[in-house]
Formats: sequence, C-alpha cells, structure tokens
Amino acid sequence: MTKHDQAFVEALLRHKGMPISENQQALFEKFLLEERIEQAVQMIINSQKDIVESWKERSLIDDILQKHIVLPNAKVNKAYNFAFDPEGTGLQEMGDFEWSIPEGLGIAFDETANTISGTPLQQGEYILTLNFRLKHHPADKPFTEKKILLVINPDPKSLWQNLPSDEADKYWQPDQAAVALPFGDRKLVIASKRGRSHAHEGKFRDDSFGCDFNAAKGWGIIAVADGAGSAKYSRKGADIACKAVVGSFQEMLAGDKMAALEEAITAYLNDSSEESQKKVSVQFIEQLGKLAFTAQNKIKQEAQENGADIKDYSTTLIFALVKKYTAGYVISSFWIGDGGIGIYQDTTGEAFVMGTPDSGEFAGQTRFLTMSDTFANGAYVNRIRFKVVPDFTALLLMTDGLTDPKFQTDGNLQKSEYWRQLWQDLGGVNDDGVKVNFGGTPEEAKEGLLNWLDFWSPGNHDDRTIAILY
Repeated sequence: MTKHDQAFVEALLRHKGMPISENQQALFEKFLLEERIEQAVQMIINSQKDIVESWKERSLIDDILQKHIVLPNAKVNKAYNFAFDPEGTGLQEMGDFEWSIPEGLGIAFDETANTISGTPLQQGEYILTLNFRLKHHPADKPFTEKKILLVINPDPKSLWQNLPSDEADKYWQPDQAAVALPFGDRKLVIASKRGRSHAHEGKFRDDSFGCDFNAAKGWGIIAVADGAGSAKYSRKGADIACKAVVGSFQEMLAGDKMAALEEAITAYLNDSSEESQKKVSVQFIEQLGKLAFTAQNKIKQEAQENGADIKDYSTTLIFALVKKYTAGYVISSFWIGDGGIGIYQDTTGEAFVMGTPDSGEFAGQTRFLTMSDTFANGAYVNRIRFKVVPDFTALLLMTDGLTDPKFQTDGNLQKSEYWRQLWQDLGGVNDDGVKVNFGGTPEEAKEGLLNWLDFWSPGNHDDRTIAILY
C-alpha cells in the first residue's frame, strides 16, 4: 500500500473519531497489510476517482449544452453559409461532432469544411441537432445531442402577389415588354416591367418606351416615359408620349427638316466655337421642342376625344436623339419629370448626366409633360441638352423605378460612382448574381435585362423601365 493510500486510511479513521495513537502505529501498519483492507481501500479510492471523473464529464457536457450558439438567420432562395468553429465558439472541450438537419430544407452540413450551407427552400423555425462527444471520449462513445434553432425567413418577393391586369381595359398594355435591336454600329436593349406594388393589386404597368433607327440617315431615337400613379389613364399618356416623339422623329427624317441641324452640327464639329455651339443648341431646341410639343398635343387630343382631363394622362418623358459622326457621337436629349439619362464611359468611370430631374417639394412630386406651363415662355429650353463624345460605353435612360433604388437621391445622379455601380450591377455584381449578357444575342440581352429588373430593393416597388444603348 502506498504512503498516499496509508494517509487516506488515517484521514478516514480520524474523520470517524478513531485517530491512530503512537502506541497503535505498529498495529495500524499490520492492519494495512491485510489483503481485504488493501482491496477495500483501493475500491474506495477508485470509486472516488470515478465520481470525480463522472462529475467532470457531466459538467463539461452541461457547459456545452448551456452554451448559447446562435445560427445566423437564413432566407428562402438566398445562398446560406455558416462556418462552425467549436474553438472560436468557446467549445474547447468538444471533440467529434456532426450536425443533423431536417430533410427538405435545402441546406446540409459539409464535414470537410465544417459548414452548414445551401439555398433554403422553406421558411419557418427549425431545430437542428448538434451531436457531439468530449475530446477524451472514445469513438464508440454515444453522441450527446444539443438542439439549436435556425430561423429561415421568407423570401420577401414571395409575399407579393402577381395578379394579372385587366386585359379588357381599353388602355390595357402587357405587364412587361422588351425590345432589342441594332442601332447603327451599336445595339439597343429596352425592358419595362410592372412594379410589385402594381402587380400585388392587379394594376397596370404605367411605364412605356419607344425607339427607332433610320439606317439611311444615321439618326436614332430612344424614349422612356413614366405615367403618374395618381392619374387614372397615365399608362396611355406614357404610351402616347413615346409613340408621338418616335412618329414625329420619323416624319422629320422623311423631309428636309433636319438639314439645318445637320449643317449646324457639321460646322460645330469643324470649329467648336461658342457661336457654332449656340447654333447647334438652337437647332436641337427647335427640333426636340417640336417633338415634345407634338407629344403633349397628342395626349391632349386623346383626353378631349374621351371626355377626360389631360391631367388624367399625366406622364414624364425622357428621349434622346443619337447619330455617329467621324468626330464622335452627337447625343441630344429632352427630359421632363423624374428618372434619369446619362452617358457612361467605363474606361474612365465617368458619367455625363443629360439634365436635372424635376423634384417637387414633397416626396413623389415631379413635373409632367402634360402640365399646361411646360412650353410656356420657352420654359422647355432648359430641358434640352446636347453632347458630343468620341466614344461611350452606354447611354442609359431610366424611369424613377430605377433611379430611386439605384441612386437614392437626385444629388447622387450627378455622381459618377453611382453610374459605375449601376453598370457593374448590370454586369452581375449584385446579391442575386443576375447579369445582362451584353455580348450575347439580342434575345439574350433582352431576357437578361427583364430578369435583372426583378432585383429586390426594400421600399422600391414601382414600375421599372430602362433603355441601354451600348
């Protein structure tokens, strides 16, 4: 028997009121040599060790069970990835482990990477089970279970209904539309999609667009319009505005009405003096002013024929005329209302904004083509711009369904970094990884742009229309 064991027996007897006296020392040593006493002492010591080890094990397991592990919330249809690091989570005593995940959730545990990942398919609260052993446990030791909550939030998009609009309505138009076509040495793609707020209530798409390119004359026109949500026939107003400027543009090219403009442009490209610049401006003001004025009159005529007020057809309007010359591209625009139009050059990251949006005193206010004072006292002159650029990556025209979520404020429209971010976004740098294949076929570009318009932006659910000349 070891000295430690002898000391243990002495302490035990002392604790029981039977201390060993000096004259009993020899008797005590002889007592300890008895086989049954040695066995009893060893049994007691082993039992004590077992109790201590059992309690230590229970305590360590309980520490793990009591440890609060928070799994980040997941979202339906959005990629999820959670790296489980026991050491970093404060579970230093955890040894072997595995995760048990309910079937059908769309996520799984990767033992190699120690990650829970996948794309959740169902919303709700689910219990995941962490099965574990302590570090010193053998491989055949049963696992202990720890239950952990995972919350999978719904896809916000799924909360919105997509009710069809009334096709029997006299001003019905498709809930989405898109076009892609050659545009001189460029390509044009336009897409327009009904906003979630309108789709949720089965209302109409109020945005519209139009375009045309005359290969013989080299001129092209692009237009987008946003009918006012508060005006009951605004969708027709937007449609008329776009068709009217395109139709007037075609008539203009059919005659010699562009001759003076062409002459002024040629002179300006040869000598960009202030005087020659003014002559070009005067010509663009005259020609684009006529296009816009014709659009207003067409809407006024529609209102009169239907016994309605022109305000019922309220719409914004942005359109641009484009032609390529040897010296570069000549681009002129007309812009009334909100939304935006800009020329973006990706090599420099710079953007030139072709005007200023109309913002009212209160949120949601803007000016419309249909307002009676639009052309009064030459007020429209400041709405027309022209720019000559040697090259560009894209000319973009957008309704506020795009500018609100992508630029947030009117001031940001003037900041090139927001145009750069928008171009990168179109290229796939976004949460959904959706990109427009500008290098693909016209059909691919068109479908890609329609898909891209489905992007999620909290609080921004208006109709979305964008035209891109690239």
